[in-house]
Amino acid sequence: ASEVVTIPGLLLQARDLWGKNATYTRTVLLVMALFWGSLGALAWTHAGYPLAASLLARLRPRPVRGDDAAEPTVSVIVAAHNEEMVIERRLENLLALDYPPERLELVVASDASTDRTNELVCAVAAREPRVRLLDCPRGGKVAAQNRAVRETAGEVVAFSDANATWAPDALRLLVAALADQDVAYVCGQLQLQSADGSNREGVYWRYEMWLRDQESRLGSIPGGPGSSYALARGAYVEVDPRWGPALSFPSRMV
Repeated sequence: ASEVVTIPGLLLQARDLWGKNATYTRTVLLVMALFWGSLGALAWTHAGYPLAASLLARLRPRPVRGDDAAEPTVSVIVAAHNEEMVIERRLENLLALDYPPERLELVVASDASTDRTNELVCAVAAREPRVRLLDCPRGGKVAAQNRAVRETAGEVVAFSDANATWAPDALRLLVAALADQDVAYVCGQLQLQSADGSNREGVYWRYEMWLRDQESRLGSIPGGPGSSYALARGAYVEVDPRWGPALSFPSRMV
């Protein structure tokens, strides 16, 4: 009969080495999975998704069935806080829009401005009945917008920033798209310019605008600019002031 001799110390050492090797292997595999997963996510975000959106926009476009002749009553709301440097120019720009004057009201929701914003708005309102000041307690942009919607009556509510400038046909284009019963939210394209009118758009911003155009052709976008958007009054929802409507509205209206 053969005799087996075991050495407990060597067996324990072998088991310990095997355990360390297994732990090392699992750690390496986990790190590699995280690396390649992160790289894949970045590739999908910046290359795969845009290409997929562009392809689907060509294969399965969802054209908007708008009505260029639509002229519902519109309340344009500008939330402002200490915007004395630009508020007069903003109101003059809105008053010059190509839209029937009797079907348009302009409301500046002043978020407890402490400069001459309120004074300047009142001066414009004194000669132009379409303009109205809504003096709000300090609560932030979203809170001011929510209050302004409650205190206006237009069939369509449109929103803009005090430092923005709209093209003359901007409101007509927004309203025309809303004539499609399947469209709940519509926004303009934001172009970045310096005070002298020169273009300030970089490569990434042009890429972002191109991607939003592809998403729009598919029937939806994940977010829009706060400087130019509109929706039917019945579709408006009051969002938490901590979250802006630029992201909340599109996700809630899909």
